[in-house]
Amino acid sequence: MHSEAQGKFSKLFVRVTEPIVFGHRGRTLAVLGLVTLFMVWEALHLKIDSGFEKQLPLGHPYIQVFKQYEKEFGGANLVLFAVTEKKEKDIYNPAFMTTLRAATDSVTFLPGTDRARVSSIYTPDVRYLEVVEDGFAGGNVISADFTPTPENLDKVKANVSKAGIIGRLVANDQRGAMIFSELLEQDPITGKTIDYIKTAELIEEIRQKYLSPKMYELKLKADREPLKAGEVVKRVYKDPRGLLFRFKTIDVDAQAADGSNQFFSIAGSGLEIGEIDNPTYNPDIDIAIIGFAKVVGDVADSIIEVVGFFGLTLLLTWFLLTLYTGSALIALIPLSCAVLAVIWELGLLHLFGYALDPFGILVPFLVLSIGVSHGIQITSFWLFEVADHGLASFEASRATYRRLVVPGISAVLTNVVGFGTILLVPIGIVQEMAVNAMFGLIAIIFCKKMLLPCLLSYAKISNPVEFRAHQARRDRWFEPAWNAISKLTLKPYAIATIVLAVGFYLYSDHVGKQLKIGELHEGVPELRPDSRYNRDSKAVVDNFAIGVDVFKVIAESKADGCIDHTVVDNIDRFAWRMENTPGVQSTLSLPKVQKKVFNSYGESNPKWNVLPRESGALVITVQPFPSSTGLLNENCSAIPVFIFTADHKAETIDGIVAAIDKFNTEQPADSPVQFKLATGNVGVMAAVNDVVAETEPTVLFWVYAGIALCVFISFRTVSSVICILFPLALVSVMSYAVMVWLEIGIKVSTLPVAAFAAGIGVDYGIYIYSVLEECVKNGMSLRDAYKTTLHQTGKAVVFTSLALAGSVCTWLFSGLQFQVDMGVLLTIMFLANAVAAVLLLPAFAFFLLKPEKIAAKAAKEAAAKAAAATK
Repeated sequence: MHSEAQGKFSKLFVRVTEPIVFGHRGRTLAVLGLVTLFMVWEALHLKIDSGFEKQLPLGHPYIQVFKQYEKEFGGANLVLFAVTEKKEKDIYNPAFMTTLRAATDSVTFLPGTDRARVSSIYTPDVRYLEVVEDGFAGGNVISADFTPTPENLDKVKANVSKAGIIGRLVANDQRGAMIFSELLEQDPITGKTIDYIKTAELIEEIRQKYLSPKMYELKLKADREPLKAGEVVKRVYKDPRGLLFRFKTIDVDAQAADGSNQFFSIAGSGLEIGEIDNPTYNPDIDIAIIGFAKVVGDVADSIIEVVGFFGLTLLLTWFLLTLYTGSALIALIPLSCAVLAVIWELGLLHLFGYALDPFGILVPFLVLSIGVSHGIQITSFWLFEVADHGLASFEASRATYRRLVVPGISAVLTNVVGFGTILLVPIGIVQEMAVNAMFGLIAIIFCKKMLLPCLLSYAKISNPVEFRAHQARRDRWFEPAWNAISKLTLKPYAIATIVLAVGFYLYSDHVGKQLKIGELHEGVPELRPDSRYNRDSKAVVDNFAIGVDVFKVIAESKADGCIDHTVVDNIDRFAWRMENTPGVQSTLSLPKVQKKVFNSYGESNPKWNVLPRESGALVITVQPFPSSTGLLNENCSAIPVFIFTADHKAETIDGIVAAIDKFNTEQPADSPVQFKLATGNVGVMAAVNDVVAETEPTVLFWVYAGIALCVFISFRTVSSVICILFPLALVSVMSYAVMVWLEIGIKVSTLPVAAFAAGIGVDYGIYIYSVLEECVKNGMSLRDAYKTTLHQTGKAVVFTSLALAGSVCTWLFSGLQFQVDMGVLLTIMFLANAVAAVLLLPAFAFFLLKPEKIAAKAAKEAAAKAAAATK
């Protein structure tokens, strides 16, 4: 039988906590049961929600510029609706124009939309200017009294050409039109933070309003004052029927008899759905929608699928655990505790006022993985006590608790330190993911270190003889492998292993240096390349000279800078330089449209397509453009330059930023214009990439510094730190090389991978090293000690990695691209961490652990304690 916990602290901790767990098992289970019920209640009220500002590194200079000019020039939270004609040769036909007008109105009144920044050829901010016989004429591209007659349609077509909006608000081939909109973080009517999930649903409803041939009426099944049974409470254009509809709540706005409005919610189970023809259906158009809110909605729509993969993971793990333990019931115990840890995690999130962000939906699985890892270790030791030493369930649980509770809690606390370092990244969503993970780790301490041993003490084995025979058969199957691996504690094998490991480390480090910061693919990497969103994004890029990817640079100058030739000429040169930068589709700035106005005064002669030098002439060119156009601020001291990019790949953003920096360095010291970066969604991405690049090395340093400190405190030896940390470092460097091979960049969603890889790996290392050190202290040779270690805990490490890797492989079939990417990475890391811990730790132990000295020291300490006890 192996020894109990070693060290003063370990013995004190066990002496204090063991009576709580085992002395009053009924009370312990009752308390944990009540807490679990409370956490279930909290978890059921947890909302799935996101926020745009959580994605922003608020302390970055770019974001400070973004916030400074957000009210004047808008933010980066854009939603674009591209309405395209499928049948006619262009958009100038009655059916299309009627649909575009209705769609513009729908977008304008979308909750949370900044109505002043909705723009299409139907909005009054879109104007044209032309030279006529009597001077100049201009007006709205589409007048307020427009009717789609042939004459008016021809006039609109001419106005579109005069306004210079082809490629921006009208497609390059004039078979589509764009509706720009911008969402506010707070709803301007209610003042509340907008619900991105509901907003995404409403955005999709706008699409379905014109693309769905049917409309669906939601009717009451029973009276609900002031409404009667059968009354329609809501009409929607997307079929709401489904497995979860009866559990959804529908918000209803009803008018009471006294004329007041009553707001209440009705469960889907209290409604029946009727189907009628949709009067706004237009079969000849398509609508592409892109923007942050739509991404959130599409990711959230996949949550049911993620939950399905979560359930599949549980089933596969249970099946494999059953094979490992020989009992389906015993296999269910550690798995149930891991699920309870996830429930506690979600409950704690709601308890502390958080919501579950769709971009953090994989964190609960990470918690489940760590919980399963610890659960298998505990169950494996329990099996060892029952099968090899013939202990009853209760005594086996006590022995397992005494041996593993301190190393286990040390491993979990080390995980906490690893995830805690992610808080150093000053981006809200990353910090929220770190808090989420740490809640889960706290839950693991209670559910795995207290609840699991307590439940195992009640486990009944129906056929003890067959149960022990199963354990013996499994151990015999592993025995040849343990014999072979234990040779790594011999000098020639240890040297060869370390040389190979160092070589692999250097190679992986060389490949890992090619790792990019940011996105490496077009579209949204969280979704599959063939997803509706990414197809919509490609359609916008292909058909328009602009897209949702815009980089805004603010040109700051003196007041009335737009009528100073030196200022506007400088801005125009800057815009020209940017337009000729690789990755830029087009630019838009005030000087560009000023030249068009001045050109009109010269009867559109190309030689007058310039900026006039006289301030009086420049005044005339500015008059058609009030500050509401977003091309200048009130006193014309700030003029944005819109840089529309082909995509938001890391190399595209880096190239544009480098070009801007180069232009700024070429400016004289007394330049009247300062070009400040940056607003727009690409400006935000540039800031995020900067922060990730800056903090990633810091996070890695503190991850390993924190783990090293925790390991040293646990074992009080430098050898333990080296033996446990080097395999972790090798896997981390290897994971970066794998990301290069898979073309996955370091970004917000992948930055926590390094910390998680270290978290899983350190569990393996701590469990293996703790048993190895104990066996050496008991006087075993290093090879025998490691063979015993593999027999006791190595099989659990190998099984854990295989079970988790096999489960995560199912993610390759997910509809979410980032879940597929994480599935590949986690599969590799689960296996690599186990291989590194099992193979490298004994090789380092050969050089660092001296069995004779350790055994002699342990014997001396034991003799001293015995002498003290005799006195």
